[in-house]
Amino acid sequence: MMVFCEECGERYIIEDDELTGTAIIFICRVCNEIIRIPAGKLPRQPEGEKQVESEKG
Repeated sequence: MMVFCEECGERYIIEDDELTGTAIIFICRVCNEIIRIPAGKLPRQPEGEKQVESEKG
């Protein structure tokens, strides 16, 4: 997932394994702006669906 600081435009790449389904909050390394990504904006992890399918099979 690619995230940009709204204040200075610095780009951050967050790996899928770092996404836990909860909100992410960090400080921009360039301008010290607080960057918040609400949980509703994060992509869903399909792991739960895979577990359900394996239990059926």
